[in-house]
Amino acid sequence: MNVKISKCLGMVAVLYFTANFNAQSQVKKDTVPKEKAIEEVVLVGYGSVKKQNLTSAATTVKADAFDNRPIYNVGQALQGQAAGVSVIQSSGKPGANIDIKIRGNNSISSAVSPLYVVDGIQTNDISGINTDDIVDMTILKDASSTAIYGINGSSGVVIITTKRGKAGKPQLNFNAYWGSSKTVKNIEVLSLDQYKSLLGDIKLNGGGDYLATANNSRYAGINTDWTKEVFQTGFDQNYNVNYSFGNENVKAYAALGYQDIDGIIKPAKFQRTSAKLNLDAVILPWLKLNSSVNYFLTNLTNTNDNLSTARGGVVLSAFNTPTFLPVYGNQVNMSPGDSEIYDQTTGAIKDGYKSGQFAPNPYQSSWENPVAYQSRKDKTLTQRFLSNLGLEVKIFKDLTWRPSISFDMTDSRNTKFTDGYQTSYGRSKFGIGSQELYQYQEYNFENTLNYTLKRSVHDLSILGGLQINEKNVQNTYYSGDNFPGDTFNFNYDLAKNQGNDFHKEILRQVSFFGRALYTLNGKYTVMGVFRENANSALAPGNKWGFFPGISASWLISKENFLANSKLISELKIRGGWGKTGNASAIPAYSHFNLYDPYWSNGIPTYTNTQSDSSDLTWETTTDTNAGLDIGLISNRIRLSVDVYQRKTDNLITSIPLGTNDFKIFRNIGSLENKGLELALNTVNIKNENFTWNTSFNISFAKNKVTHISDYLRTIQAANIDGMGNLVRIQEGQSLGMFYGYQVAGVNPNNGDQMYVNASGNTVAYADLKPEDRKYIGNPNPDFTFGFSNNFTFKNWYLDMLITGSVGNDIFNATRFDLEMMNDYKNQSTAVLNRWTTVGQITDVPRANSTSAQAISDRFIEDGSYVKLKAVTLGYNFNKPFRGVNKLNLYVTGQNIFTITNYSGMDPEVNAFSPNRGTSGAERSVFGIDYGTYPQVRTFIIGLKANF
Repeated sequence: MNVKISKCLGMVAVLYFTANFNAQSQVKKDTVPKEKAIEEVVLVGYGSVKKQNLTSAATTVKADAFDNRPIYNVGQALQGQAAGVSVIQSSGKPGANIDIKIRGNNSISSAVSPLYVVDGIQTNDISGINTDDIVDMTILKDASSTAIYGINGSSGVVIITTKRGKAGKPQLNFNAYWGSSKTVKNIEVLSLDQYKSLLGDIKLNGGGDYLATANNSRYAGINTDWTKEVFQTGFDQNYNVNYSFGNENVKAYAALGYQDIDGIIKPAKFQRTSAKLNLDAVILPWLKLNSSVNYFLTNLTNTNDNLSTARGGVVLSAFNTPTFLPVYGNQVNMSPGDSEIYDQTTGAIKDGYKSGQFAPNPYQSSWENPVAYQSRKDKTLTQRFLSNLGLEVKIFKDLTWRPSISFDMTDSRNTKFTDGYQTSYGRSKFGIGSQELYQYQEYNFENTLNYTLKRSVHDLSILGGLQINEKNVQNTYYSGDNFPGDTFNFNYDLAKNQGNDFHKEILRQVSFFGRALYTLNGKYTVMGVFRENANSALAPGNKWGFFPGISASWLISKENFLANSKLISELKIRGGWGKTGNASAIPAYSHFNLYDPYWSNGIPTYTNTQSDSSDLTWETTTDTNAGLDIGLISNRIRLSVDVYQRKTDNLITSIPLGTNDFKIFRNIGSLENKGLELALNTVNIKNENFTWNTSFNISFAKNKVTHISDYLRTIQAANIDGMGNLVRIQEGQSLGMFYGYQVAGVNPNNGDQMYVNASGNTVAYADLKPEDRKYIGNPNPDFTFGFSNNFTFKNWYLDMLITGSVGNDIFNATRFDLEMMNDYKNQSTAVLNRWTTVGQITDVPRANSTSAQAISDRFIEDGSYVKLKAVTLGYNFNKPFRGVNKLNLYVTGQNIFTITNYSGMDPEVNAFSPNRGTSGAERSVFGIDYGTYPQVRTFIIGLKANF
């Protein structure tokens, strides 16, 4: 742990000592009735339970923890708010998906994102949900509560409750904010003179004569600052209006929202329009109706990141592109005698130098400047309709039947196009583009019967249910090149070379589930759940699985010996065990041999892509959890502690067969996760004019691959251009471990990189063997934490959120492109310390040394950080104008500063994020930085009004 992080954590500890001291000193001034504090209700699967009787590991996050922040995704709202919940914003790009994990990775190839239950609708996609509509979110973390969701609950469950109408006076609310964003940190690259000096060294060491090109007179006087060309000021705007009304029989909530985020790197842009209607109605004394209708329209414009310069990565290109190049070709010094620019026969200007064409790279035309890459069109328009309709039928006084149906439909269209005029790549293909049409439909039918019995000291609830689910996925892909010269948007019919592909699948599930919850005398609670799950993706004989869970709690503080305690207001121990499944890595037709047809100019080509996997079954996670809840001084100090162990068996991965894409799916091993979580909440000061509340959570976690089948032994992953695989998965090691060579400094006699072999001896690069590789870094943090403080003084309020991660390594693959010094790309200023003279002591090898191009711990860095994630200062006006009940003005800063030793633009990175379409073992890869779109510092001003 670095010194900066240690000091910051020390400050956190001091603040908490102060908090606890103040909590005790203020107790006489303000007390909260014990019974009122513990009558809170926590949502669990298909129901709720009093918090005092909760038997499992669950955390609730209220909307006031995030409603003044400029966020577009539910994941951002969860960041730093709950122990055991890891949220990585792997890219600062507007609209980018957020990686959310509850208690870490419990799979190699399957998806590990949680299941979301939004007003009873189960979904794995919360990308369009407007956080302004959310009341609270409850995170279910252990299998004793998530087992009731069967093969959907293995990675945890987040239950989201949205706003609904209330009886009484109608309420109209409006809120809006406006803000701007900038990069938090930049990477310094070589000046033009420093770059030319480097090119000279490359030539001296056997490289190409790149310097002569850089000194060509056509580039004289040009010195482009590519970071200024690429990075700009982003702009955020957000508007929401909602109206709620109702009486004893009908209650409704209607909302409309619009969000627009312009990124700091064009053309990145995210626009979302959302509409929502929640309706509750009492039709008859024994019959109630509830429904929720949501519509989302998102328009996402993409900027390519997490890619090398050669593959169109805008971020790396902004650093790599030589500064002697201009943006446009006609900005060079044009001389009629220059045969590269002018046709010497006709005198016409050649392609690349005409008006509106981006300047070609004289070293390699396909490696274009970042502004040229930014001109490529990549837009995704998505419409989503998410709704449910449910009834509540009171059959008898204590017996309730709840039938419901939900529908989730997504229609998405991604269009990419590079025209045949502006760029070298586009001209080489005479224009090239593609269009992918994605359609998703999910139907979910549920019926539950719930019986409750409350007699004297007995409180019993029994639930049984049936679920039928069907998912339909359809993908149609069109591609083409060689378009007419005046084509600037993709039109499949105009392409001379055409290709298309069509894919459709249907996945069905049927489930029986149940729960029994019994509390004796308000002190002793036992809960049992189960789900019998069937999945159509599996072969006959393997379709059904049984997933049980059981948990219990003892509310010790209700025993006679603590009932009148002034110090201990709540003391509870709880424990649970359960099993869940994961089927997300199983193809819809896993037990069939599959052939993928691709049409090119009307001619079908069939490729065998999958072998029969009839013996495949789902991954099964066995989860054990023990917890302790303590409330002190009328619950002004509340502490929750959880320890857990999760074992996942029958891990699934795809195994390539031969040299083709042909593969077979197999259950290949086991994985174990262990962890400790602590959450502390304190009311430090509470009086008539001033309040101070503090929340702190910290999570310690470790994982280990406990078994991999003998026929596989190791799994390689994370192949990045020119580097090979960075990650190796092996029995006995943690997931995602970086694998490569260990460096031993730079040879002062010749400037070559030296390495440590398997025997511990220092050897030259030429003497290295594959068996000299070792595990060189661990991307898994030792612990993560969140720390928030909320202050109010009369009508003023101040909220602060700090997040952090400690002990994780990052493989800074960006440095591979910025420090290799083996071609004509511009480099970072780190190479100014390169070896140039015999006897020189440095850790940067000489220019153009092949010895430096191995995957090694040279690129491993400490990824620990502490972030001041958000600060909000606001003021509440009570009835400032006629017709306005409340008015709130606030300013918020997000990503204010980061304390870290990491040399990259931001330590929150994941080049292999699931939003890149990664699958297979790549899903267990994290902690790699490869030209990632940076996080941004955002400042906003907002207002909220209630009428």
